[in-house]
Amino acid sequence: MRNFLERLKDYFFNLKDNTLHRVANYRAQSPERFKKLAFIVAISMFLIFAAIVVYLLFLKKKPAPPAEETAVQVKTLRVKKEDYIDKYTVMGTVKGAIENDMRFEIEGPFAMYNYKEGDFIEKGKNICALDPKDAMTKADYALSKYKSEQAAYLSAKERYKVYEELYAQKALAESKLYEAKYEIQSTESRVKSALSELELAQSNLKKTNLAAPNDGILAEIIIKPGEYVTPQDVVCKFISNLGTNLEVDVPEKDVKKLAVGQITKIISDSYPDTEFEGTVTEIAPVVKERTRTASVKININNKDTLLRSGMFARGTVYLKEFKNVVLVPTDSVISLNNVTFLVPVVMPDTTPGFGVIQMRPCSIGDKVGDKTVILQGLNMGELVVAETQGQLSDGIRVKFTELQADDASAPVPAQ
Repeated sequence: MRNFLERLKDYFFNLKDNTLHRVANYRAQSPERFKKLAFIVAISMFLIFAAIVVYLLFLKKKPAPPAEETAVQVKTLRVKKEDYIDKYTVMGTVKGAIENDMRFEIEGPFAMYNYKEGDFIEKGKNICALDPKDAMTKADYALSKYKSEQAAYLSAKERYKVYEELYAQKALAESKLYEAKYEIQSTESRVKSALSELELAQSNLKKTNLAAPNDGILAEIIIKPGEYVTPQDVVCKFISNLGTNLEVDVPEKDVKKLAVGQITKIISDSYPDTEFEGTVTEIAPVVKERTRTASVKININNKDTLLRSGMFARGTVYLKEFKNVVLVPTDSVISLNNVTFLVPVVMPDTTPGFGVIQMRPCSIGDKVGDKTVILQGLNMGELVVAETQGQLSDGIRVKFTELQADDASAPVPAQ
């Protein structure tokens, strides 16, 4: 073995010497060709080195990553029982429960207002008045005419009594007695007619004043003093103090959620720190064709009259209250033909923060907002997937992070 190694060593030394000798001779005989050959050898060595680098960096197969790196990232919620109130948010305009367009029943020149805009007016108090001059003249004339006709009627009755006595004494013809009787009937008819005219004239005189139909507020003055008013003209707007409403438009798909009597909390931008209580009192039986919405009225407890007609306000309607129920994000419930419902549950393994997905069949109840009530299928303390960064299926390995109950929002896709 030793002799073999010595011979091999001698062989390589001789090969080196011969090679160097030939290179020197070749360089001496053809310097230009030697330079070209040296350049080609250098380029070849560089290309070989570059190929080795590319192979090592890009083409060489890398070892498979650890199992932890291939796990799907998910966020979970822990199953627990809780109380929940389903709410619905609305926006609309504050209006008086009854807003009256005030009109006179007769025509005439407008005289004056007894109050200014925003004043509180008691029921029966006169808000404003027409010029009563013409109405008073007609009333006085009707009264004078009534009194005249009444005097004529009384005179006819007295005359008839006298004629009766004379007729009994055979001192008066029967025709005269009938004349006196007919005169009584005629004057009685004129008295009734004059009385009707008097009552109409007095009624028109009263109608020159426009009285408040209820306790309320003079909201808006429209007609100015001096203008001529007819029964078709709106003189002013009056808001009766019979409550305040928040009037909102609700999309047709959401109308079924609302019901008369539901409690509502209301906030106005004008009083951001004050919460008003209200109750749903009216839901329109028809939907507006143009907007596909239904009008809903919410009566507001506005005893301090802070809210005024025309203000913008937001309301939160309390739809339904749930006690001691299991809730999961609705997007975490996977429906199979609306018959079978699966919820992805993480079963932790021995590695902290890692587990395996189990697609758990569940019985579901009501959907409340973005959550669904689970009736059966989940155990207290289990981890339900609320968010995922990949597709989930039964048995897939995941890396999980536990969320707080209010943080779940992202949908859970399934294979």
